[in-house]
Amino acid sequence: MDLNLIEPHPRRVLEAFRRGEFDGLEIIEQADEKEFFELCLREKLLEDLAESMPTAREKEEVPPWFVLAANLSLRLHDEHAFLAFERVVRCGGLLSALDPGIVSRHLDPESRHIVLSCEGFNGKNHYDRQTPCDHDTLRKYVRDVPAEQWQSWFNGPVQKVFQAHGFFDPRGVFIGDGSYLFVPDNPAYEGSVLMWFDEHNHPVDYEKLTSVERKKAHLERCYKLVSLLHLRGQAFVYAAAAVVAGNQHEGPILYRLVEEFVRLVGLGVIKKLILDRGFIDGPRIGYCKSVLGIDVLIPLKSNMELWQDACAMAQRLPWQPWEEPAPTPTPVLKRPDAINRREQTRQKTLAAKKALQPPPDPATVLTSRELCAIKGFRWGDIPTPFNVVLMRTSYADGHQDTWGLFTTEDFADPQQPAREYAWRVAIEERHRQLKCFYDLTDFHSRTFNAVSAQVVFVLLTYTLRQYHLWKSSNDDLSGLHPEEIRRRLNRQYQYVVIYYQLAYAQLPLVTFTREVLELKGPARRKAMAKIRLLERSFLRPLKNPRPP
Repeated sequence: MDLNLIEPHPRRVLEAFRRGEFDGLEIIEQADEKEFFELCLREKLLEDLAESMPTAREKEEVPPWFVLAANLSLRLHDEHAFLAFERVVRCGGLLSALDPGIVSRHLDPESRHIVLSCEGFNGKNHYDRQTPCDHDTLRKYVRDVPAEQWQSWFNGPVQKVFQAHGFFDPRGVFIGDGSYLFVPDNPAYEGSVLMWFDEHNHPVDYEKLTSVERKKAHLERCYKLVSLLHLRGQAFVYAAAAVVAGNQHEGPILYRLVEEFVRLVGLGVIKKLILDRGFIDGPRIGYCKSVLGIDVLIPLKSNMELWQDACAMAQRLPWQPWEEPAPTPTPVLKRPDAINRREQTRQKTLAAKKALQPPPDPATVLTSRELCAIKGFRWGDIPTPFNVVLMRTSYADGHQDTWGLFTTEDFADPQQPAREYAWRVAIEERHRQLKCFYDLTDFHSRTFNAVSAQVVFVLLTYTLRQYHLWKSSNDDLSGLHPEEIRRRLNRQYQYVVIYYQLAYAQLPLVTFTREVLELKGPARRKAMAKIRLLERSFLRPLKNPRPP
């Protein structure tokens, strides 16, 4: 077999480029993806996860670790259609992280373009391959595995791998929640149901709505995602998930996920479980505390007898100020005196404009925030005593808003439960990120197997990306959406590779831009003609790796 090796010769390639002579260009803009897969391969994460990954194949033509890597790469590019695999694998960083024996780049002697050459995995290829495996292979692999196996794999072996690699921190804070996944109104979506929702996307009973409320209600076809999220410092780990029909109650499902997780990883990993009021269930909360050793923090419902008893007792007990958590101090920058004087002038102008505005509505002016801690409650369904903290906000017009938190933890600081419950906002942000930026509900298949697999791979990709961030000391980026994460991680890794006569030079993007702008006369015209040819080849569909 003839091999043409491409070697780095920056000076020779750059001198030729300044004359307008080059064979090809390549933009390296996915260096963070390359680092992501290098980390997963180095830490043997892909190997450990793929070892237990379910399959319906009697004979593996493509190794499971590559099927897993290909699905992760698609999700890193916010793609769910397997037809996009060829484009993603060519422009992404996955192949750069793999062994050169799997894929190599060479100069096509006829087109003079840099092309990929892939050996494949089964030794049955009679034609040159441009991708390690076919996109249809990936699609069939995912579709043929039952949905229950995908979810069991994520909730079982995947979590064991996470535990072995230190994904769970000693604080042991977990948040449970249920979220609706809307899909088009097509009954072919297996396992989906039609439900009525109000203008805030909360489920409602249409028969009990008023005529005004019915005008705002809308009918949606949906699934429900019940998830268990771990707060690991500034990062997040999905510890369990279940995709079910939208009309199933999330409470029993979540408590089952919690019990299975504890049985799998052992006692003490989950220390605190934060839930919303939809998960109030006395026997299950008691089981979490007495058997699983988990403290549960959950809001009270206003129609509960416990709520009424707590309010009655609070009238005879002292209240204390409800303190906001201290904000993280920001570094003070020393600014020039001129900027300080402009800022002082701006503040005076703002104060003068504010003084001319009408006074705010007294119903919106907060005058005080208080809380009252009541310990030693008993509830027949819970074998151990628990505590309640009532929070009260007062406004200038005299009205008050009161709500309460129920916790099985014997806290020392009455401020603690309210501060910890504020962490529940984190899971709402995770749902927003997954739905808006990871296109969680952009299902390209209506089979429940593929729907479940897509949810599992999105949650797995999200969690592994978080692992990548905290391992690379970039966990301050963990709350950003994926495009912003890629932009920041790639900021120092944007390069253009210039190929010329089996040699190449790699230039930072800004340096390449300067070189292009400095081209003159004939060199500029020759470079322009070549770039136009390259542009047309990039826009042209890929050559069929297996022609008839």
